[in-house]
Amino acid sequence: MEEVLRIAIIGDYNFAYHSHNATNQALQHAEKVLEQPINYYWLNERECTENPSSFYESYDGIIIAPGPYHQPFYFNSIIKNLLEKDIPVLGTGECFKILIETYFLSIGFDLNSEKIISDNLVNGNQFTGITLDRFSSEFSKVYLNRGVAEYSSSRYSILPQYSEWLTKRFEIGARNQYFDPEILKLKEHNFFVFTMFCPQIVSSIDVPHPIFTYFVKSVRRIADIRESNDHE
Repeated sequence: MEEVLRIAIIGDYNFAYHSHNATNQALQHAEKVLEQPINYYWLNERECTENPSSFYESYDGIIIAPGPYHQPFYFNSIIKNLLEKDIPVLGTGECFKILIETYFLSIGFDLNSEKIISDNLVNGNQFTGITLDRFSSEFSKVYLNRGVAEYSSSRYSILPQYSEWLTKRFEIGARNQYFDPEILKLKEHNFFVFTMFCPQIVSSIDVPHPIFTYFVKSVRRIADIRESNDHE
């Protein structure tokens, strides 16, 4: 039997939010198809910042769930820490904007004077369809047997002139029909992927979403490497 993976889900769990229930279910779908036991734990953003060193060492992988977040200001430090860790990270939904803002702040931009990314262009807690296009070679393989339609409750527009700055540290895995980045992957990292859409929404027991299976495979691979190194 495979060793159980421990995955932390950072967010304010609310059973009334479809995206939160779908996050649990998408992990269960990946667990079944990969025959990989998973224990997952929801933690709010404050809990993750109380003792960051021990927190990140306690889990094999991290998921940042879609919002809304009760205390969103904590996410700047959470994402800043995760950018420097080698733990696999998957972020979906609203945290995509926080990643963009955290990155540009880290390289010296003043977000008060420069409007780099828009406010949410989707009203309320609604989901809207987007179409993925212009895949990187890596995500072309991930989406090989899947359609290009996804759903999101958050859509942000990034001014085109800032995309060049993004690509200094991130690979754009795919864009939407409006030419905005929809998937960002941190270069030189084992697995650090953020999606503006919510892949968990369309995951099913029969067809698990490939981004979630890709994430769990990466968590398992890196956990195996760590275990092997610990035994040397």
